[in-house]
Amino acid sequence: MLWLIPLFPIVAALLLYHFRARSRSRLAMACSATAVVLIELALVWFAEASGWKGALGWNSHLALTIDFTPDTFLAALMVPVVAAPIVFFAAAHEEAARLGRLITLLVGFVGVMQLIILARDLLSLLIAWEIAGALSWLLIGHRFQDAERGRHASQAFLTTRAGDLGLYLATFIAFQQNGNLAYADLDQMSPLATSLFAAGVTLAAFSKSAQLPFSPWLFAAMFGPASVSALLHAATMVAAGVVLLVQLQPMLADVSWLGPVLISTGLATALAGGLVAAASPHAKRLLAGSTSAHYGLMFVAIGAGYPAVALLHFALHALMKAPLFMMAGIAGHRADSYNLSQIARIQFPAGLKYSSAIAALALAGLFPLGAAWTKEGVVSAAGLVTPWLAVAVAFAGGLSALYSARFQCSTFFRHSAKQQNDAQTSESGWQHAPLYVLTALVLLGSVLWLPAVHSGLGQWLGAAYPDTELWEFAISLALVLLGLFLGYRMVARGPGQGERTTSPARNVLAQWFFLPHLAQRLIVIPVDALSQRLAALDDKVVDAGIRASARFALWLASVGDRSGEWAFDLLPRGFARLGHALAAASSRFMEWLSDQLPEAPARLSGLAGQQVRRLQSGMLHHYYSLMAVGVGVFVLTLILAAVKGGLS
Repeated sequence: MLWLIPLFPIVAALLLYHFRARSRSRLAMACSATAVVLIELALVWFAEASGWKGALGWNSHLALTIDFTPDTFLAALMVPVVAAPIVFFAAAHEEAARLGRLITLLVGFVGVMQLIILARDLLSLLIAWEIAGALSWLLIGHRFQDAERGRHASQAFLTTRAGDLGLYLATFIAFQQNGNLAYADLDQMSPLATSLFAAGVTLAAFSKSAQLPFSPWLFAAMFGPASVSALLHAATMVAAGVVLLVQLQPMLADVSWLGPVLISTGLATALAGGLVAAASPHAKRLLAGSTSAHYGLMFVAIGAGYPAVALLHFALHALMKAPLFMMAGIAGHRADSYNLSQIARIQFPAGLKYSSAIAALALAGLFPLGAAWTKEGVVSAAGLVTPWLAVAVAFAGGLSALYSARFQCSTFFRHSAKQQNDAQTSESGWQHAPLYVLTALVLLGSVLWLPAVHSGLGQWLGAAYPDTELWEFAISLALVLLGLFLGYRMVARGPGQGERTTSPARNVLAQWFFLPHLAQRLIVIPVDALSQRLAALDDKVVDAGIRASARFALWLASVGDRSGEWAFDLLPRGFARLGHALAAASSRFMEWLSDQLPEAPARLSGLAGQQVRRLQSGMLHHYYSLMAVGVGVFVLTLILAAVKGGLS
């Protein structure tokens, strides 16, 4: 029955696509798609409460297995919780062209992500991992008529695919060691195999979660619709790497190098992503850099031995980042540009302003919002490794506050009175409902600061939290406040000043330290050149050999053709002559035989008659002599028989 969790959204998505023509309004499409995701949420809750399990035998060695653990149950709940408002937003805001296709892919992706989360063996994981990559390519390249969008979709797809090779390596190692791919048997591998397995899984996690050096693929992914960015690049696809390592961390805890690698890579990505986001003039790319940075913090927590902190930060990050991506989509649509200096000239309703502000402050990690509690958990976990690591993580949190303030202030705080009075909106209030729902959930996350709540959650997850030191909290809070102030000051200098991107430093940061260009020069161009040389070698050597073989075969064919004509003509003529000779010989022999068959018996009969006539002489003494000889022969025969019988 548990297979219903990943399969229901996929099947329902296909039905939505089939009946999309009957949806006469955006509201009807939004409600129907959202209802599917909410039913998925109810199924997850009911399935866990009912103890559903899922197993499907592949063969005698492999089985597809899915199951709940406390960690996977929390992650499986978060996917539909965040996806439902996003799907509603997509139906309400995205372009009408191919909207049914977009909704179908978004709802279907929910099911695929659930399979990634619930998988308890590497085969199930690998199947879902591959489908997720393909769907992400389709979603990022949704507006496929634009060649540039298609190129960036392929760039994002191929970058993550490069890291996916690590998951294949890990799968091969696990099967070679254990003869199966179940998570439960991974701790039975040899130390060397476990180390190689951890390397493969880590590579796949880094690529999927946009960690260095794979981080720039998120910039390419920003060419997709805002709803795609909100779902895939805030809550689901980029979370796959973190969710996988959260599940496998207890089994890989003995790999000595894994913790330092996760911490160093996560911290480097958190700092680099923060600087990139702070310098980016593009609203969605700012948020993309932020996503890489915050997932870097999650890797720090996993490397420090506190995967539960990383899982909780994933949940709260999804709640706060999704509405910011939605806000960026609304702003980009109204301004016809994602450039912050252009967005700054557009007026928005007050409700969006306050909703975005709450999400931005949560992203900044400002107390008492729930995301601040999980961020402080990462700081404390880092402090248990070394105090300097805690300071570095707190500094990354300060960068998060800086770009959060810059995004919020650029979007809402630079409008003149005339602009406010002249501003009009054609959007209805129901279209903004998804942002308000997610903002309410962000506020609800603040209960994590209550000791009873976070301690009870820790007991349910079976995990302990690191103790927070007062000095760590003080430094972290001070850096957050400083970051908010500096972000405001960057924007307060006014249009044309705060968003200037012509300085070399900001240009380097906004281009992800030119990592895409380095990858182009160090990987793409050399590989392409090598491919061309191999192609030339193939033409000159391999193809030349094939062409020579073909010419030799043609020569043999021509020789065979000429010799074949002689051979095939000679043989029939020879057989014909032999047949004639045999026929002639047979004719003579058969003629003689046919004559002899009746004549020979006649001659024998005549000869026998002549001999018999000689006996018929007419003289009685001849007849008596013959009778006496016959009687004598008969008596002699009887005597011989009697003697032979007596001897025996």
